[in-house]
Amino acid sequence: MIFLGTPQFAIPTLSSLINNSIIPILVITQPDKKRGRGQRLSISPIKEFCLNHNITVFQPQNINEEESIKKIMIYNPDLILTVAYGKIVSQKILDIPKFGCINLHPSLLPKYRGPSPINWALFNGEKETGNTIFFMTKKMDAGDIIYQSKVRIMPEDNYGSLSKKLSEKGADDVVKTLSLIDDGLANPISQDDSLATFSKFINRDVRRISWSESAENIANLVRGLAPYPSAFTYFQNMEIKIIKAKSFLDIEGKPGLILKIVKNQGILVGTGSCALFVETIKPEGKKEMSAYSFSLGHPEISREKQSFDNGK
Repeated sequence: MIFLGTPQFAIPTLSSLINNSIIPILVITQPDKKRGRGQRLSISPIKEFCLNHNITVFQPQNINEEESIKKIMIYNPDLILTVAYGKIVSQKILDIPKFGCINLHPSLLPKYRGPSPINWALFNGEKETGNTIFFMTKKMDAGDIIYQSKVRIMPEDNYGSLSKKLSEKGADDVVKTLSLIDDGLANPISQDDSLATFSKFINRDVRRISWSESAENIANLVRGLAPYPSAFTYFQNMEIKIIKAKSFLDIEGKPGLILKIVKNQGILVGTGSCALFVETIKPEGKKEMSAYSFSLGHPEISREKQSFDNGK
C-alpha cells in the first residue's frame, strides 16, 4: 500500500496502520514549505512521523507529473490510501493500484464534498457529522462509499476538537475498511449526486466577521475556525482574531457596537440579531487573551461607544 497524507489529521491513521502491522511501502506528502516571519523551511507532520519511524517518504512538487507517476508505478501498490493529502490526483494514478484508490473524507458524503467539510459543518450548526471512506474517481469526493461512521457534534466543539475526534475515529474506520477489502466483503454503494452539498475553500473573506449576521451565525463561524485560522474583525485598525464566543439572547444593539464589558468574563457586541458574548481573542502581534483583559488595556471601550470592524 502507498499512503498519501500531509497534516496532523492524517497521523492517527498512519499510526494505526503501523500498530496493526500494515506498513506502507511508500508515504507521499507535500513538499517542505517556508513558514512564518523568518520563512524557515518546515516539514509536514506526516514527514516528521515517517522520519521517526523509518518509513520511506516521497515529496513530489507535482504528483501528477510523469516522473512522479513512474515512481509510483515502480512500487506497484495493490492499494493507495489518501488521508488529507491536499492535492487532486490524476486518473493515471487512480488506475495504478490493483484494488483502487480509497480516501478518508471527514463528512457524511454526499454532504460536504470539497476541501473544508469540518469547518462548514460547524458553520452551519450541524449536530452530527462523520467519516466516509470511498473509492476515488476523477470527480471530487463522488466515488462509491465503502464505509461510513457518525460522530456527534457537541455544543462545545470547535474546529480543533472536532478534527481530533474525526481523525481518531477515522483511524479505526480505515483499519475496518481495509479488513473488508482484504476479506472480499466490501460492498460499495453509489452516492446520490442530487443530495450533494459542497464545502468551499477557507479564505479571508470567509473568515472575516460580518456583524450584521446573527449572533448564532457568528458564534458558529468562530467555533468553525478555532483555534486556527480563526475568525477575525478589526478594532481601531488592529486585526483581532476571535477564538471563543457564544450567542447571547437577552440583549441587542447596533451590529459591531461594544455594548457591555462583563467583569472577568468578556465583552458583549451587537449583531444583526441578539448579541455576541466574546470570551477569548488574539490581538494582532500579541498572545491569546481574555476579551476582558483586552478591555482593560483599552479603557476607551468603557468610556465611549466603540465598535469592532471600524477599520481596514
